[in-house]
Amino acid sequence: MSPAHDRPAVTFEVDTDQIGSLVFDQPDSSVNVLTTPTMEQLDRLLSEAESRIATGKLVAIVIQSAKPGSFIAGADVREIQALSNAREGRDKAHQGQRIFHRLEMLRVPTVAVIDGVCLGGGTELVLACDYRVATDRGSTMIGLPETRLGILPGFGGSVRLPRLVGIQNALDIILPGKSVSSGRALRIGLVDRVIPYQRLDKAVAEVLRAVRFENFQRQERRTGASTRLLEGTPFGRKALFSIARRRTLAETKGHYPAPLRAIDVIQKTYGMQLDRALDVEAEALGELAASSESKNLVRVFLLQQGARKALPSDQLKSGRPVEKVAVLGAGVMGGAIAEVVAARDVPVLMKDISQDALDAGLHHASDLLKKAAAKRVFTPEEASLKFALIQGSLEYDGIADADLVIEAVIERMPVKQQVLRESEELLGDQAVFATNTSSLSVSELALAAKRPGRVVGLHFFNPVHKMPLVAVVRTELTTEEALATAFHFVLELGKTPVMVADSPGFLVNRLLAPYLNEVGYLLDDGATVENIDRALVKFGMPMGPCRLLDEIGFDVAEHVSREMEKAFGERMRPSDAVARLREDGRLGRKNGRGFYRYDRGRDKGVDPVIAETLAKPSGGTAPDGDQIRERCLYLMVNEAAFALAEDIVRGADDVDIAMIMGTGFPPFRGGLLRWADGEGVGTIVERLETLTAKGERFEPAPLLRSMAASGQNFTASD
Repeated sequence: MSPAHDRPAVTFEVDTDQIGSLVFDQPDSSVNVLTTPTMEQLDRLLSEAESRIATGKLVAIVIQSAKPGSFIAGADVREIQALSNAREGRDKAHQGQRIFHRLEMLRVPTVAVIDGVCLGGGTELVLACDYRVATDRGSTMIGLPETRLGILPGFGGSVRLPRLVGIQNALDIILPGKSVSSGRALRIGLVDRVIPYQRLDKAVAEVLRAVRFENFQRQERRTGASTRLLEGTPFGRKALFSIARRRTLAETKGHYPAPLRAIDVIQKTYGMQLDRALDVEAEALGELAASSESKNLVRVFLLQQGARKALPSDQLKSGRPVEKVAVLGAGVMGGAIAEVVAARDVPVLMKDISQDALDAGLHHASDLLKKAAAKRVFTPEEASLKFALIQGSLEYDGIADADLVIEAVIERMPVKQQVLRESEELLGDQAVFATNTSSLSVSELALAAKRPGRVVGLHFFNPVHKMPLVAVVRTELTTEEALATAFHFVLELGKTPVMVADSPGFLVNRLLAPYLNEVGYLLDDGATVENIDRALVKFGMPMGPCRLLDEIGFDVAEHVSREMEKAFGERMRPSDAVARLREDGRLGRKNGRGFYRYDRGRDKGVDPVIAETLAKPSGGTAPDGDQIRERCLYLMVNEAAFALAEDIVRGADDVDIAMIMGTGFPPFRGGLLRWADGEGVGTIVERLETLTAKGERFEPAPLLRSMAASGQNFTASD
């Protein structure tokens, strides 16, 4: 037998009944990816199929994957990254369109069998088939995520999907780059039948029999009167696309061109002759693929993949499976952690010392599961079954068989140490104890343990169900097995782990501290809450720093600030502005009074009393938007340089993925340090030196100075 890497990624065989089988099976990979060589192989096999059809030796073709639970994961992202100009992107699109058009024009029925993940180019391939069936496997998801990479479906997907499922359904899939389950795909007409994966071969044979004898019954897509009015008339379509543009602009703030371009392409090509429509699609793909937004978004995707592979596979295998989790502390964070664990069908014991707190944690977990069901992540019945996996307790009863304990109690070291000692008395020797601390020393906590090698940090970010990052903190005493267990568990939750050293604030909170501290100094210099938040939202942050402080809570922010100042001295010393607001009884959203006012959860705008509470500026011109951005963001870059010099993470790539997934730093900018490279390291150093007149906190880090002197960048050019 030939080595695996010599095997073709797609094969074609014809059985005695003259049924052809195109089977995708990428060598040395857990998923199928449509690389250029794979597409070329498919092109050659389609020529063979055409020859057999011409001689009457082929009556139907079934297209499948040999990888259970995975059909085709899309095109090769690195090939997208390598496109250097619009022409190359357009040519790449035309190549894919031509091959899929050949598939579409075969003079025998083609049946795509989708079992598992079907994304991007995989979805565009099945759109070119005559029939599509999908299995009822929970992991079967069909989607077009291209806009998340700054492009649009360019192998025919932007043209074929609206014609198959209708404009609104197509927009709902293409614009956010989301996937739909097989059940949802059936309802909108994306697939023709859902078949049981446990009897896959028999079900496929039944479908083929029905197709061959022309008695296959398609389920018709149901459309209401309003849909027919909107999609069936020129006036209705114009209104539909206008609404889509407004919503997209409201969500993206104009920072992401791909969804808007996708709307243009769909509107222009709907009803157009296919070859002309594909030309429009290819032109758009080429222009988007060459854009800086696409390059940065592709980089972020690759960084995320790299973070998931931070532990070598042999070390990862040393971890133990987590079949039961105990969450200690049933606040909002504890309830949210319990929910994401139960959502993955892992039993959870949630423990607290207060019945009120326990009830609140259970209620929060239940609400999150219900909201997920409302968004069709799973059915209401599944949500109920998952919630049943969460058991509340005021005692440690039931903790003994937990494989992983996640401590999420108050941020006080003595309390955490006590919880560790109490739980360790009952836990098995192989159980891992993980603290969710955001700023305290994991090493100091581990010293209170009988088995310090089993102690790690797993810092989830709020809101847990939305934030994809989990910081994995290893101490010098943590064993390889315990680390691998925790790391693998994060992957099983569908989160992105970033390995960080045990240091105050770890990485994300450490870099956020000077960013948020600067709010007080800016207010002292005469900047307004509105201008501060507007400047950073315009930059691309999901919310301004004042709004973020309201969400965090002034009490929590004040505690973290004290810890950061204690660890890092003058450069982390906060302005007293937030302390004055805290003395005024303001906690942020949690009590309805922060920089903004809140009434029963509703945002009532900036509190006009803020200006009276804070000290008046001593004179001079208030900072403008550019100065606000510089002062907040350059301080983050500077602190990142300090952290890199201390080996807090592996390198700049980890900083970028952590800040994007832990703080919402705008992905279209490629990450904090990729953006810093675009600004110019030398420019940032010069500006920081000028700003030292406002305080020592702006003193450039030694690493930043040396990089500026030698002309170095943080990140490698792509």
